[in-house]
Amino acid sequence: MAVFRPLPLLLVLYGFFGFTFSSRVSITHNGYSDLVVAISPDVHPDQAADLLYNIQRIITEASADLYAATRQRSYIQSVQILIPQTWVNITANASTWETFQDAEIQIDHPNWKYGDMPYTVQLGGCGDPGQYIHWTPNYVNTFDYDTTKSQFGPAGKLFVREWARLRYGVFEEHGYTGADSAFPTFYRSGSAQQSADMVPNVCSNIPVDFTVDYGCGVDPQTGLYDSNCMYSFPDTFKPTSSILSDNRMLSSAAHFCDDDPSSLHKHNREAPTKQNAVCDTQSVWSVISKHADFAGNNNPPATIANLNPTFTIVRVLTGARYVLVTDVSGSMSSYNRIGRLNEAARRWIKYDITEGTSLGIVKFGTSAMMLSDLTAVNDNTRQQLMDKVPDHTEGSTCIGCGLQIALDILEPGGKGGVIVLVTDGLENEYPYIEDMYPQLIDAQVQVVSIAFGDDAEDEIEVLATKTNGKSYFINDDGNDDELNDAFTGSLTYQPAVPSEELTVLLFQEKYKNGNKFEDSVSVDFTIGRNLTFRVDYTNRNYIVSFSVQSPSGQVYNQVTYDNSAKLAYIIIPGLAEEGEWRFTLTVNSAYSQDYASVIVTSKSRTDSAAPITVECSVPSGTVVENAAVMPVRLVAVVTQGRNRVIGANVIAHVVRPDSADQVIKLEDTGVGADTTKNDGIYSRFYVALNIPGRYTLVCEVNSTQGTYIDDGVTIQQRTTMGNFERVQSGGAFRVEIPMSTTYPPSRVTDLKVVAMQVDQMSLTIEWTAPGDQLDVGTASAYQIKYSTTFDSLMDDNFDSSSSVQFGSQDIIDGSMQPLESGSKQRVSLRLPPTAENATYYVALRAINNNNVASNTSNVVSVQIVRVKPPPTQPPPPPTTTTLVPPTTSSSLTVGCDGVLTTPNGLLTSPNYPGAYPNNYNCQWTIQVDRTSKIRLTFSHFDTESPFDYVEVYDGSSDSATRLLKHSGFTVPNAPVSSSSNKMLVRFVTDSTGNNFRGWRATYTIA
Repeated sequence: MAVFRPLPLLLVLYGFFGFTFSSRVSITHNGYSDLVVAISPDVHPDQAADLLYNIQRIITEASADLYAATRQRSYIQSVQILIPQTWVNITANASTWETFQDAEIQIDHPNWKYGDMPYTVQLGGCGDPGQYIHWTPNYVNTFDYDTTKSQFGPAGKLFVREWARLRYGVFEEHGYTGADSAFPTFYRSGSAQQSADMVPNVCSNIPVDFTVDYGCGVDPQTGLYDSNCMYSFPDTFKPTSSILSDNRMLSSAAHFCDDDPSSLHKHNREAPTKQNAVCDTQSVWSVISKHADFAGNNNPPATIANLNPTFTIVRVLTGARYVLVTDVSGSMSSYNRIGRLNEAARRWIKYDITEGTSLGIVKFGTSAMMLSDLTAVNDNTRQQLMDKVPDHTEGSTCIGCGLQIALDILEPGGKGGVIVLVTDGLENEYPYIEDMYPQLIDAQVQVVSIAFGDDAEDEIEVLATKTNGKSYFINDDGNDDELNDAFTGSLTYQPAVPSEELTVLLFQEKYKNGNKFEDSVSVDFTIGRNLTFRVDYTNRNYIVSFSVQSPSGQVYNQVTYDNSAKLAYIIIPGLAEEGEWRFTLTVNSAYSQDYASVIVTSKSRTDSAAPITVECSVPSGTVVENAAVMPVRLVAVVTQGRNRVIGANVIAHVVRPDSADQVIKLEDTGVGADTTKNDGIYSRFYVALNIPGRYTLVCEVNSTQGTYIDDGVTIQQRTTMGNFERVQSGGAFRVEIPMSTTYPPSRVTDLKVVAMQVDQMSLTIEWTAPGDQLDVGTASAYQIKYSTTFDSLMDDNFDSSSSVQFGSQDIIDGSMQPLESGSKQRVSLRLPPTAENATYYVALRAINNNNVASNTSNVVSVQIVRVKPPPTQPPPPPTTTTLVPPTTSSSLTVGCDGVLTTPNGLLTSPNYPGAYPNNYNCQWTIQVDRTSKIRLTFSHFDTESPFDYVEVYDGSSDSATRLLKHSGFTVPNAPVSSSSNKMLVRFVTDSTGNNFRGWRATYTIA
């Protein structure tokens, strides 16, 4: 039976998804303009001068590096640096359109997983733009430190690497340590470029010259160096590509690898890197060349004398500028749309818009009229603005008229601003929406579109996409939660606030057709201030009573009613208890057409800790022109501050045009729609796109027994997280041409060899099962093939006779029968008897129930060899730590704690430079002369990240200020200094085996 390959258009499924993150950066005559670097309001103004100075130095250096790396086709022309409102001592212009949330580079406190290392948040696949680049204040302010350059690499080239990931959607070209890594540190290659011996997993234009670090072993299961083995490059190893490879290559690497076989920077397709896995072995330069910035010979190479960017410093405005543009045409009277709009808008104005925000109001029918000019929202103006919201209908539909008046209102304040557009019908009066595009885009206004009913103008979603806005859909059979979500969702364009001031939505539910409703919501350890239970109702007489009970049993029943906004609420005084809160809503069933919604919100538990939050989105945008070539990826990002929440239960609710509600579990497994495992980004493809029309998305998140915050705490020390709940709207998207056939299975990207058996001439492979359609369901069959040449397993050659398919007779253990999507699969297969010492390549394809095959998986190599010990560096000379027994008893492990009292000395991890032990919790107290201070400098660092780490405290106990927490294989970027004569150093290791050498440090009197 023939296997059908996907149509050429469907190849898009595995690459360029057309993501539409709201970057306003444009390129003209090779120069990128309007790059925004935004500083978080959580960053203290004491750091302002150094940050602003070093930002400009880094990007100036980076502009020349980008020009070289892109072959004279791009550089950074202009940059906006957005500073917080509180930085009042810095001279700056007023911001207009710039926001922290949409900035290309965000400077904020670190994500523990990365520390001060710059990184890029990427939600999509190959060619999809990233969300933002993250820098820490410490990284920027240590720009001149030699330790920073040796730890991270040259700042300009590091910017180019992250910019390539953000702008062009490329990925790393190096491996990672750790047994669970899909991209190993070493691999075997049989290509002409590399020898068949094990080599580091990097992309280099010259053969890799390296030495395996002391203490490395060979895993007898795979024949490769063990998963924690590291390598070193000699000073003479100076490749010129790739910038996306190992940091230690950045000093000489200045280019991207290329697919052109004649190129001096030829790409290594065999290396098991993330770039090869996600981009189907395309080189970085190949992906970049297809980007709109360069495709079709856009921005050809040019000689540009001045590559220095211009910088403008702008300060966040006190409040954002909004214009509410409402449809009052005759059709808005249907289904009480105008009444629902009036109630929701009044609630929004009175309770949701923050003080200082400016709001204007416009209505449109046959023509448009300004009902209120921009007015600062405060307690004195809220009611008058509420009274301006229209409550009756008239005329036809001139959406462009309303947009024009809104632009006129915003124009005196300069560029920027947000238009909230609400409409239910087809436009039938000039000017039309498309006539307004040039003005709206030039004014850099963002439009939030709210479509009422199935007949709302299709162009409004396009309008939202073109202006980097959002779209929402209000079902006539739905409830006011959808309207509330739309209005509150528009407020994400307000200036960023400190993390402790974020209001998070914990719970939202509609209640109808009953007498008494009881439900509960969890208050977790990250929230508890301003805990508010709110009831939105359609009729005050519908509500009989409402009460709330705390986890300890205290009852709150003092309800405040506000019939002008049709809501009631209970605010819990002080700090709310952690645990399960219950509420009871009693209604009058005689009002059978009415309903109520309960909404629960809160702020962070303390003013110094961030709450757990969720972002819910469809990154591909608000319009799906053709579902066959543009599958929809559902994404939820769950974080506490910058740290990711791992192992949560994330559910997406999709309401289809036929009003059916589908439930989809989002996963953080690093396969299918999800790009990276355990990064707090949960994803899934949505394949039921067989009806044209509007789809809405809501994400619900709650904890499981295995949920944790990735904040650097070891598994052994991790405490139970407890229950938490969050809910967040993801807006709406509209499908123009639905999917008429079926999608193929997702491409497998995590195939790996987990064992090889010399005596049996066999190998064991493992992968994550794709679905029947993308990552949904269960595939029908697999084709698993091997060959002695890499190219034989590429998509174009997979069906040729140059490769051999494994059959059932080759199975030694396991099965080739597909399991449900997301399941781990493993099978042991027999190779030819002549396999010893030969390099074999293995790949697979999945086939769905319609006999449509996926693209070929990543290709893995295996060499059936007798294991021999690796060449290693000679061990460093032994070092010792002189310990004085503590004067008090200690529960810490004997032999790894003590008191050091000499004026200077040496401190190392146990057994250094050999592998340190597991399950250790060591601490040393350094105590010098009473009048002196201590300076601790690390010269070597090699620990299992993030599980084994060093902490340094500014005193003799861990209740003192923590000066450092560090893990990984990079040396801390600066010495650590105490403010007194005492310092505590702690070293914690977990239970897993390792071959890490540990660390070495010296201390002196500062």
